[in-house]
Amino acid sequence: MHGKIPSKLTRAIEGGAEDDAIDLRQVQDFLHRRWKLILACAACVMVLAFLITLTIAPRYTAMAQVLLEPRKEKIFGGDNILPELNLETGNVDSQLSVIQSTNLLRRVVEKEKLTQDPEFGPSAHTGLLGFLAGLLRSDEADKSGSGAGSGIPPEVLNSIKKLKDALEVARVNRTYVLSISVTSEDPAKAARLANAVADAYVVDQLDARYDAAKRASVWLAERMEGLQDQLRQSEEAVSRFRKEHNLQGTGGENKVTISEQQLSELNGKLISARADAAEKRAKYEQAAQVTSRGGNVQAIPDVVHSSVISELRRQQAEVARKEADLLAHYGDQHPLLINARAERRDIDRSIAEEIKRILINLKNDYDVAKSREASLQNSLDQVTGLTGQDNGVAVRLRELERINASNKTLFENFMSRAKITQEQSSFEEREARVISPATKPISPSFPKKGVVEALAGLVGLLLGTGGAIALDMLNSGFSSSREVEDKLGYPVLGAIPLLAEKDRRIDGKVADPGQYLLAKPLSRYAEVVRAIRVGIQMADVDHPAKAILITSSIPSEGKSTLALSLALSAGKAGQRVLLIDGDLRHPSTSKYFGLEDKPGLVDFLTAGTPFEQIASQQLGVTVIPAGMKSQNPPDLLGSERMKRFVEKLRDVYDYIVIDSPPVEPVIDAKVLTPIVDKVVFVVRWQTTKRETAAHNTDYFASGHKLAGVALTVVDESQTPKYGAYGHYSGYYYKKYYHN
Repeated sequence: MHGKIPSKLTRAIEGGAEDDAIDLRQVQDFLHRRWKLILACAACVMVLAFLITLTIAPRYTAMAQVLLEPRKEKIFGGDNILPELNLETGNVDSQLSVIQSTNLLRRVVEKEKLTQDPEFGPSAHTGLLGFLAGLLRSDEADKSGSGAGSGIPPEVLNSIKKLKDALEVARVNRTYVLSISVTSEDPAKAARLANAVADAYVVDQLDARYDAAKRASVWLAERMEGLQDQLRQSEEAVSRFRKEHNLQGTGGENKVTISEQQLSELNGKLISARADAAEKRAKYEQAAQVTSRGGNVQAIPDVVHSSVISELRRQQAEVARKEADLLAHYGDQHPLLINARAERRDIDRSIAEEIKRILINLKNDYDVAKSREASLQNSLDQVTGLTGQDNGVAVRLRELERINASNKTLFENFMSRAKITQEQSSFEEREARVISPATKPISPSFPKKGVVEALAGLVGLLLGTGGAIALDMLNSGFSSSREVEDKLGYPVLGAIPLLAEKDRRIDGKVADPGQYLLAKPLSRYAEVVRAIRVGIQMADVDHPAKAILITSSIPSEGKSTLALSLALSAGKAGQRVLLIDGDLRHPSTSKYFGLEDKPGLVDFLTAGTPFEQIASQQLGVTVIPAGMKSQNPPDLLGSERMKRFVEKLRDVYDYIVIDSPPVEPVIDAKVLTPIVDKVVFVVRWQTTKRETAAHNTDYFASGHKLAGVALTVVDESQTPKYGAYGHYSGYYYKKYYHN
C-alpha cells in the first residue's frame, strides 16, 4: 500500500547539506520560464533611462595637466635660503588641496568674472525654492569656515563653491603630474576654466617664492645691521687693548708683538735645524756602520753621488782597458804594461783618499748641524723666558682677536647670503608648469549614454529577475507531479495532459475527452488514464480496490472528466464497470449522458425505484445518474441504504466509480469516504492551491483511503520550463502514441 512520500522539507533535513548547492539546471529552467518577463523589464528600464537622458542637459569635462618640477641645480651656488618644493608623497598630495583652496579659486572667479556667469553665478531660483537654496548655501559656507569673517563677498563665495564642485584635481598615478578637470555645460567654458585654474596655480607658486624671498631679504638686512655693529665693537676692543698695554704689532692685517714674531721665527729655524741635523746624523751613522763592519764603502750614497769619485772611476776603467790591451800584445815585464799598472794603482789610491775625505766631511757636517741646533735652542729658551712675563696679556689679546675674527666671518657669510637671496628673488624659476593645456571637449562627460544604458539594462535585468522570482513565489499552484509529491507527500497516479480542440479533432469534429479516449486507445491521454487505473490497484495489492471515489478541492478541476475516463477505460479493458453520479447538486456526469431528467440515485434511495429503472448502458459502462433534486444530499449519501446498495454492487461489478462533489464547498465526498475502497484526489495544474490540497489530502489519508493524486489539465508545452518539476512533452513520446 502506498505510504506518504517524504516531503521536500523532510528530505532536506535527512539529506544534510546536499540540497544547499545551487542547481544550475534550476537556474536555466527559471530563465527559460521567465525570460520574456526579465527581458521586458530590462527593455522598459532602458527605454526609461534613454528618455531621462534626453531631458538632462549634457555636461562637458576639460582637463589640463601641471608638472611639479623641483630645482635640480643650485643656480647661485651653495644652499638656497628660499624654500623649495618637496616632492615627497605627502607634499605632492597637499598640492591638490592648494589647487582647491579658496584663495586660489577666488583669483579664477574674479579673473573670469564667474559671479556674472549664469552657471556659476547666483542661483536663478526664486521664491521658496530660492530661499531654501540660500539657506543651504549659508549652512555649507559656515561649515567650510569661509563665512563673512573671511572678508569675501557672499556672491564670490557662492561662485567659489560652485567652481569647487565642478573642479576635480588628482595625481596621475605615482608621477609628479597633476590633472585639473573642470565640468561645465559649455565645452569652451570648461576648457577655459581648467586652463585658468592651472595658470592660477603656477602664478601662486611664483608669488609664494617671491613673498618668501622678500621676507628672507628683510630678515637678513635686519640681522646684518646687528652683526655689523657687533663686528665694529669687537675691532674697537682689540685696538683699545693693544693701546692700553703698549703692544706693538709687526704690521699687516693680523698684528702680533715683536716677541711673538721672534718666537715664531726661532721656532721655524729650530725645526729646520733639527730636521737637517737628523738627516746628517743618519748619513754619518750609516757610513760609520759600513766602515766598522768592513763593508763596501763605495756603496755609501755620498760616495756614489760624488763627481770626483765618478771621474776617478772613469779613469780607472780606461786604464784597466789599456792594461788589458797591452797584456794581449806584450809580456808582463814590458815597460808600457808596468807603467799602466802603476797608473792604475795611483788611481785606486786617489779613490781611497777621496772616500776617506767624504767620510770626514759627513762627520764634520753632522757636528756643525748639531751645534747649530743647540745654538737655536739656547736662543729660543731666552726668548721664551722674555715672553713668559706678558703671557696673561697675550692670552687676553688672542681671545679678543678670536672674537673679532669670528664676528668678521659671520658678517661676511650673511653679506654673501643676502646677495644670493636678492638674486633669487629677482630670478623667477618655475617649480610648476603647464605641460598639457585643456582643449575644448568634443563629447559630453555626463551623461554617458552607453554607461547609463548598460546600468539601466543591468538594473532592468535585476528588477525583472526579482519580479520573476516573486511571481514564482506567489504561484500557489502545482507545476508538476514531482512538485505535488514534494509539497503534499503523496504519490501522483498520473498527470493528465491538456487536450486542446485541435488535438481532439476526429474526422472533422471535435470529440470530448471520453469519445477521444475510446477513439484513440493508444493516445497519451488514454495511456495516462490507464496508468491512474493501475496505480489505484497498486495502492493496496492485497485488497484491490473496487469502489473508487473521485473528488477534488474546488469545482472545475476535472474530477468528472477523470471519473468518466476511468470508467470508459476500465470498460474498454473488458471489465464490468458502474459509474455513479454522486454529485447530487451539480450532476455533470448525468448531463454528459443526457440523463439529468431520468430517475437515478436519489429516486432509488428515497422512493425505492428499482435498479433496472435507474441504470442505463452508456458507451459500454453502466451509468446511474443523480436523479431528482434532494434537499439533504449528505444524509442520503451517508445513509445505511446507500451503504448496503454499494455492498451489493460489489458482487455484480468489477469496477465502481463514484463522481462526488468537491470537498471545499460541501461535505458529500467525506460522507461517501467510508463506503468506498479508495479515493482519488484531483489537483488541477497551476490552479489548485497547495494549502487547500494539502489539508484535504491529509483528511483522506488519515483513514487510509487515499490512493493518490491525479494531476489534471497539464499543459505539456510549458512543463519543461520547470526543470526537475517538469514533465517531458508528449513530443518526446510520439512514436509510442497515436494521438
